[in-house]
Amino acid sequence: MRTILAPLLTLALAPALAQTGVGVSPPRVLLPLAPGSETTQSIQVDHPGRQGVLAVTVVLSDVLLKPDGSPLYLDPGSHPKSLTRWLSVTPLEFRLSPQGVQEVRYTVRVPPGTPEGSYWGIVFFESAPAESRGGEGIGIRIKTRVGHVVYVDVGRPARSGRIQGFRYLGGSGREGPQVRIVFQNTGNGVLRLKGRLEVRDERGQVVARGQVPETASLPGATHEVPAPLEKPLPPGRYAVLAVLDYGEANLVAGEGRLEVR
Repeated sequence: MRTILAPLLTLALAPALAQTGVGVSPPRVLLPLAPGSETTQSIQVDHPGRQGVLAVTVVLSDVLLKPDGSPLYLDPGSHPKSLTRWLSVTPLEFRLSPQGVQEVRYTVRVPPGTPEGSYWGIVFFESAPAESRGGEGIGIRIKTRVGHVVYVDVGRPARSGRIQGFRYLGGSGREGPQVRIVFQNTGNGVLRLKGRLEVRDERGQVVARGQVPETASLPGATHEVPAPLEKPLPPGRYAVLAVLDYGEANLVAGEGRLEVR
């Protein structure tokens, strides 16, 4: 029997629900904790389907951001800001009947002397149809992963960032045209970015606007943030202005130029 593993987690705010797997609520949490303290939280894992029993296994993972903003999944403890080594989860394995719900509890223990800043990790729920007692047989067994992202703020993290540049993509496949904002998280705290973008031609006329969907920016990362456009930009030179909001008193603004050929 072949096994195919399909990771289904993003760092955005979309509900964590896999068509062939489990649903997870909440998809993420942000926990303020002091060094030497701990907290216990719960996750509701459900089987949204109407047939078949799912076998579910807990898998811990780290994540960083690639330059294009997509997630890079890593083994637990792979970077200094990992909190997976602070996590204990129970139960680690269970089965879900159709429309069934399982409560999963986890405890985060912050070591004494931990420096201020944001720390994070993922509790993945890997699910697949439970095997029948009659044997494996011949076929394909598809596994899916849906994650619950845990962020912990130790002390009072410094939240700051800046826009470094812009890149235009004309759109291909499922993705439409977009301007990608190159953003640098210069603080030691995780950010939730959202905002807007404006494109002007050489005469100063606004030719396009875009909204930046809410997304996460991890401390120390430099990555792209997409701003989808309604239609492609014609060839020419353009001025771009972006304004990003990450929940602090000050907004982040950046201006640059693009040439579309």
